[in-house]
Amino acid sequence: MGHRALLAYRRDDSTGPDATDADDPDCSRADATYDLHRSHWGGADFALADRLSAETPFATDTAFAVDPDPVATDCSLAEIVADRLDFLHHEAFYRVGTDYETTPFHVWWFGLDTESETVERSETVGHGAAVEARPDDDFLRGWLRATKAVVGDGVDWGALTPEEATDYLADRAEAWADDREVILPDRRGPL
Repeated sequence: MGHRALLAYRRDDSTGPDATDADDPDCSRADATYDLHRSHWGGADFALADRLSAETPFATDTAFAVDPDPVATDCSLAEIVADRLDFLHHEAFYRVGTDYETTPFHVWWFGLDTESETVERSETVGHGAAVEARPDDDFLRGWLRATKAVVGDGVDWGALTPEEATDYLADRAEAWADDREVILPDRRGPL
């Protein structure tokens, strides 16, 4: 088993011929597009956060190397989070600017398969939140597990529908994140 990561490399042409990352330092423009790449080990402790640069764009000199062949091209962040990011199988997500400024994200899966006796199967793609990671985030996985356990009980007890549980988890992720960036799929599907 690896520590899979999905990386979105901003395309040079994604905001017009004269635009630069300085025009959009947080890469948040809705019309920005990205090429997607994978790393088998890049999710380990957000190892790629400080290893990508113009000289080493794919960190090929490390154990966390990124596959230089894209798995998809010309994708928006909304499309990536809704249709490409597997919230169960990817351990980390990275957004990489044209200047190689790299923002790591936690990948939080909203599935309740193991937390609820009534939910048999949860979608993995497009069913979660990407939450900006910071160095002091060791407690986040425990916070998410505890929150999902309570929500799973709520579904089992009939207090929440699976759809309401998904909305609640998304709302909690946004509220908890405070000033961190949170990327949610445009559509929230059933658990």
